[in-house]
Amino acid sequence: MIMAWGGTLNLILFIISMLGLGYYAFLTVLSPNTIVTRYDLGEKSIPIIRIVGTFVLPLFIVGIYLIFRGAEGAWIFLILNFLISTCQVILGWATRLKIIDPDSKQDVGDEIVGHVFVIIAIILIYRLSDIIYV
Repeated sequence: MIMAWGGTLNLILFIISMLGLGYYAFLTVLSPNTIVTRYDLGEKSIPIIRIVGTFVLPLFIVGIYLIFRGAEGAWIFLILNFLISTCQVILGWATRLKIIDPDSKQDVGDEIVGHVFVIIAIILIYRLSDIIYV
């Protein structure tokens, strides 16, 4: 399994990425009240949070499958994770700079996590480039 990932570091970084995605999938699908309370969204936001979860959960399931299968040919999955994380970081900065949604509740921890996942995605894409583009 480690050889299919081109080394232990790549596998560990991918597992960290999947743990974060799994946590987010859990929150959005099974525990949306946590998000509602954390960001003062109101009870009417629960259905849309669960809809977001329906996009996150399949990504998590595919990621778990890839852990055991290996990264060969999985470029689109890694690029998609990079793009999602990058969009979250851009939206976080746009909110912080009051470009969009100036009244929203912000969490510095979320922004740090977003930056970490962008960096992990970049490292994985670079280190696995000979494997994922096969």
